[in-house]
Amino acid sequence: MRKEKTAYFAALSAFIGIFENFIPLPVPILRLGISNIPVILGFELFNFKELIFIILFKTVFSHLFRGTLFSYPFLIGLSGSIMFIITTYPFYLLLKNKTSFISIGIIGSFFHNTGQLIVSMLFLPYSSIVYFGIILYSLGFITGVINGIITNCIYNKYRRYIYG
Repeated sequence: MRKEKTAYFAALSAFIGIFENFIPLPVPILRLGISNIPVILGFELFNFKELIFIILFKTVFSHLFRGTLFSYPFLIGLSGSIMFIITTYPFYLLLKNKTSFISIGIIGSFFHNTGQLIVSMLFLPYSSIVYFGIILYSLGFITGVINGIITNCIYNKYRRYIYG
């Protein structure tokens, strides 16, 4: 049953990641990060290895459908996703009873964007990264809060179905 749930969360996250491409945004390369909602919901269900699988599955399939698999956008997205999981999951485990999914969303967004900006330094001039970073962190904070609120709502409404 555990493998099926892991596969379900990975597929759901990938589907949302693909769907996210069709949401028009003012800056074309920005994403809302809603594909991380199933990942965050999985913090209570899965161990680190299973969460890494979900993140990798989501990243590979969403970039496959975007047509950017194994390109620099893929590397940037992958680095953000890995940075997200290796920082946010331990934070969640440490402060599980003292935090909400909103703070997880904010912290996850910050570290996701940090990972993306670090790898972007390999492909873009530094001055571009500074300006883009300001936009990325500002919008990331907003989307982190929104995704955290959505995650809280889903968790509170469906926790007995998901975790039961």
